[in-house]
Amino acid sequence: MAEKRQRHLGCELLRMTAMIMIVCLHYLSKGGLLGSPSRADMTVTGYTIWFVEALCLVAVNAYVLLSGYFGANTAPKDVIKRGIRIWRQVFFYSMVIGLTAMIAGIQQFDLYQFFSYCFPIVTEHYWFATSYLILCLFMPFLNAGIAHLGKKDIQLLTAGLLVLFCISKTVIPMQLPWDKYGYDGFWFVVLYLTGAYLGKYETKWVQARWHAVLLYLCSVTAIFASFFILRMVFLKTGKLENMISYGYTYNFLACYTGAVGIFLAFAKSKAGGVLERFRRPIEQISGASFGVYLIHEHMNFRAVWPAWFHCKEQIDNSVGGLLLHMICTVFAVYVVCTLIEMTRKKISSTIFGERKRGSKSI
Repeated sequence: MAEKRQRHLGCELLRMTAMIMIVCLHYLSKGGLLGSPSRADMTVTGYTIWFVEALCLVAVNAYVLLSGYFGANTAPKDVIKRGIRIWRQVFFYSMVIGLTAMIAGIQQFDLYQFFSYCFPIVTEHYWFATSYLILCLFMPFLNAGIAHLGKKDIQLLTAGLLVLFCISKTVIPMQLPWDKYGYDGFWFVVLYLTGAYLGKYETKWVQARWHAVLLYLCSVTAIFASFFILRMVFLKTGKLENMISYGYTYNFLACYTGAVGIFLAFAKSKAGGVLERFRRPIEQISGASFGVYLIHEHMNFRAVWPAWFHCKEQIDNSVGGLLLHMICTVFAVYVVCTLIEMTRKKISSTIFGERKRGSKSI
């Protein structure tokens, strides 16, 4: 992201919040809590799980919006440096965690997985990292276009891409050939342009912070409502089973607007005063966010969520019990992974002289 602009503490807090929400998503999905959306015996706890999923789904989009917001003025050489730094970080965790698991006997040697450790980007060991590095390849060209295009031109370009990758799949109830559900670099380009636009121009349609919060909450409600309505249709008619969780994709329109809402809610916050005193630790913790993702989303950790944290058993728990278990588990994972990443950065800084600023991470 653009290193010349002082980091807005609200955006740093958003980066932390977004990563916590991403850990929540993995708690629900990797923990086996989501289950089948068409099950007839879904309890109140089951519906709560899907509502929490809707609340957190916008996090990935918001994370990429931050890149556009801060990165539109980044020089090409700095984009290249960032891409190399990200690749090194991804490779480090992919290899170290993978080889440690094999040496410890947790993971048996498997040639395919070994190559996934060695080539994490091309094998999509981490889909987000792969998509983000694809975005990095386009950044110099996107930034040049943003610098030379006028406000109307950027609006038209972003709107056209939204129609192609977002609005069309939202209103047409079928699988479109190019729809990757937002798990691809092209969708990241749309988010990057949106973030750059929000950073360059004032959003007159969201004047106050509460407008942004309302946009986020309405979008979350729309995501969950689509699930609830389509589920009821299926239970009544036996049709549209494959469409029940249709709204739970990153490039669904409500997920996009929800991400814009939560982004603007933090960007418009007056994060100063007491928080300003804690700028350094906030930036350090925020700067460890990508490391949190790389650690807890490593392929050797994905399969152990149910065994280590007993997530799936919470489906039969009360709503309060589920939420308490989720909060404690997510907090523990986030804190441990943050400490590991901060330690890695400290050692790396000592050995290789890497810059310490948390703002340098994505």
